Amino acid sequence: MSRFSRPSASALGRFLQLGGTGARIAGNLLVQRITPGKARIDWQPVGELLGDALGQMKGPVLKLGQQASQWQDLLPEPISAALARLQNQVPSLPFAALEANLQRLYDGRLYDLFESIEPTPAAAASLGQVHRARDRQGRALIMKVQYPGIHAICEADLRQLRRLMPLGRLFGTPPARLEAVYTELQRAIGEELDYAAERENLEAFRAHFSGWPGIGIPFAASELCRPGVLVLEDRPGRSMAEVEQAPADVRQRLAESLCQWLAEQAFGLQRLHTDPHPGNLAWTERGELVVYDFGSVLRLEPRLLAGYVQIFEALEAGFQMLGGRQPGSMPPHGLYRRIHLMLHPLLQPGTQWDFREAALHQQLSELFPLLMSALGSLQPASGTLLINRTLEGHYWNLYRLGARLPIADLLAEHIERWRSGAPRP
Repeated sequence: MSRFSRPSASALGRFLQLGGTGARIAGNLLVQRITPGKARIDWQPVGELLGDALGQMKGPVLKLGQQASQWQDLLPEPISAALARLQNQVPSLPFAALEANLQRLYDGRLYDLFESIEPTPAAAASLGQVHRARDRQGRALIMKVQYPGIHAICEADLRQLRRLMPLGRLFGTPPARLEAVYTELQRAIGEELDYAAERENLEAFRAHFSGWPGIGIPFAASELCRPGVLVLEDRPGRSMAEVEQAPADVRQRLAESLCQWLAEQAFGLQRLHTDPHPGNLAWTERGELVVYDFGSVLRLEPRLLAGYVQIFEALEAGFQMLGGRQPGSMPPHGLYRRIHLMLHPLLQPGTQWDFREAALHQQLSELFPLLMSALGSLQPASGTLLINRTLEGHYWNLYRLGARLPIADLLAEHIERWRSGAPRP
C-alpha cells in the first residue's frame, strides 16, 4: 500500500487539483479523438490518471470514485477497473501524522488503553484509515481513524464538485444521473463522518442478526471510541472483489447468505445497509459473509417497503404507490411489457435465477431508448434513489458470485411473513 503526504484542506488548492485533473483528462480524450487513423478511444490511460488523482486527494472526490466504480453499465471498462482499485488500494497516511491527534483525543493516555497499535494501516479509505491494535485485555481490534482536517476537506470538495460534475458527460453519463449522484454523495459524506451514528447502526444490526448462521458482524468496543475514532473487533476476511477465487460451493453459500441477509434487513429489521461495494463485504474459507462499515444505513419507511412489494406483484400499481408516475399521464405500457418479458421468466416460483447467464445489466441497457421515451409518464420517486443504488450494488455482488438462487421463492417467503407480522423462525 503506497503512502502520501497529508492532503491539503485548502479550498483553492483542492479546486486546482480537481480542475487540473479534469483538464488533463479532457486533453487526453481530445488528442485521441483528433489523431488520424485512431478507430476508438483508449480509456486505459484515462482510468489510471483518474484513479491516481482521486486516491491522493481523499475526501468526497475519492468517495465519488469508489461509488462510480459500481457503474459497470455506464462507464468504460478500464475506467470502472481503475476506480474499483480505489476500494482496497488507496494510498495511506503515515501513522505519525495521526498519532498526535490520537493522543489528544485520548487525553495523553493512548498507550495506557492500547497495548499496541500497528503503524502500518490495514486499509485506507476516503475519509479515514484502519489500524490493527490490541487493548490491555489482549483483544484483537481495529481502529477506524478519520484523517485530521477531513471535515474541512469535505466542505472544500463539496463546494467545488458541482462545478466539475459535467466532466462525467465525457464518459456518456446522463446529466440527471450526475445530479442524483451529487445529492447522494453529499448525504453519504455527512453520514460517514458521524461515527456515533455508525456505532448505533452496528449495534442494532448485531442485535437483530445475533446467532444467524453464515453472517459475521464485528462488535464495537464502545469504551475505547472517541470523536473521529471507531474501535471495532478485528474480524478478518477476504474482500468480495476477490470472491471469484473461492470454490463454487463457497460462492453459492455466500450468495444464499447475502440474499437472506438483504431480505431480512428490509422485511425484518426494516433498516438497509446501503454501502454494498465489495470493500464492505468479506468472506471466509468456511463460507461466512462478514459485513463492515455501517456508516450508511437507511430506515425503511413503511410506504417505501409496501411500494417495492407492490412493484414485485404489479408494475403500474407499484409505481403509483411509490409516486413514480407523472399525475394524469398514460401508463408506459410498452416499457412495462419489455420489463415483464425480461423479468417474468426469472421470477417464477421454483425458478433458479442464474445471475451470470441472465446478464440482466445488458438487457437493461437495451431498454434505455424505451425508458427515455417513457419519461413523460415517469418521474423520480421520492426516497428510492439510495434503495435502488443498494440493489444495483448487490446485483453486481451476486454477479461476481455467479449465484443461482430462487429469488421469487425467497421474496415470497419474506413478504408473506412481513404481511402476517410473524417473526423469523
